[in-house]
Amino acid sequence: MSKEIKFQPGDSILVSRTDRLGDLILALPFVETLKVRYPECQIHVLSSLYASPILENNPRIDKIVRVQNDQLFMDKLYKKDLLHRIRLGKYKAVVVLYPERQVSRLFYKAGIPVRIGTAGRFHSVFFNTHLFHSRKENKKHEYEYNLDFLRFFRDGETIETPRVYLKEKELKNARRILSNIGVESPFVVIHPGSGGSAEQWSLSNFMKLYKLLMEEGVSVVISGSESEGDMVREIVKELGVPVKEITGETDLRTLAAVLSLASVVVANSTGPLHLAAAVGTKVVGLYPSKRIMSPVRWGPVGLYHQVLLPTKKDCHCPDKQCRCMETILVENVVEQVLSLLEVTTS
Repeated sequence: MSKEIKFQPGDSILVSRTDRLGDLILALPFVETLKVRYPECQIHVLSSLYASPILENNPRIDKIVRVQNDQLFMDKLYKKDLLHRIRLGKYKAVVVLYPERQVSRLFYKAGIPVRIGTAGRFHSVFFNTHLFHSRKENKKHEYEYNLDFLRFFRDGETIETPRVYLKEKELKNARRILSNIGVESPFVVIHPGSGGSAEQWSLSNFMKLYKLLMEEGVSVVISGSESEGDMVREIVKELGVPVKEITGETDLRTLAAVLSLASVVVANSTGPLHLAAAVGTKVVGLYPSKRIMSPVRWGPVGLYHQVLLPTKKDCHCPDKQCRCMETILVENVVEQVLSLLEVTTS
């Protein structure tokens, strides 16, 4: 049994998770649990500049500390500035959920009294309180691995569902964007991109899905980045059907608002999938048969979400070249979407 760390009212605790969007979303249960158990303390979160907007408007986060990861590796002055900002926080403890070496070293240099991180890595030397666990086996969900760090803190209520808190003006903006392209509720969002974070179902399959859902009388909109929009429009020419899309038209929080208004979201195993679940929308997730990307660890959190996998049980395709994903049939995805629509619109 780990020894509980003692805190005084007004102490500040920093939680560090500086990697991708989905990873940060799955850290939210730990972050919110800390605030629930230590309402008298300040809870700050260090996150990547790109993903940090999802932390905004969260009543259990007192401050967001943003880091530009590319600058951290290339700019000594930027690293010095970040070290200064960390020192200004006067943190009693830091919990390093994602042990990136450069950031972990800054916590050591800042002299934070309690530095909690995983054991067994080269840069574990920068921590003075170690969690002995391994995520390589993928035996449970990522948010549960994050909650393992609670063993160093007092007992109490545990938050187990990630949640992103939207503002009314963001929802209003999302409704305007959807109205401009003639989309009204109920509707389905298809998000075909993955940002390079996971194996992908092909864009042509997503377009076939769009066409079949449209033939079923379902209103559908495609979301994604500006570059993904260019690819979407190329494939649309081949389909010969009008497509409603908002690629490149939303920042992260506006995308979250759009996803919150949808009845169902279909996506690869990627950040927007977790974002949709975190704003309360049911998802159909498309996952590869690779243990490292298993839905056991990376699946959507919550009830009624659906996950589809390739027919092949154990994929050994090269990274970003998974042919097995094509064995997920478009017709099966349509079936799952229609099933969820019955639940969400009845």
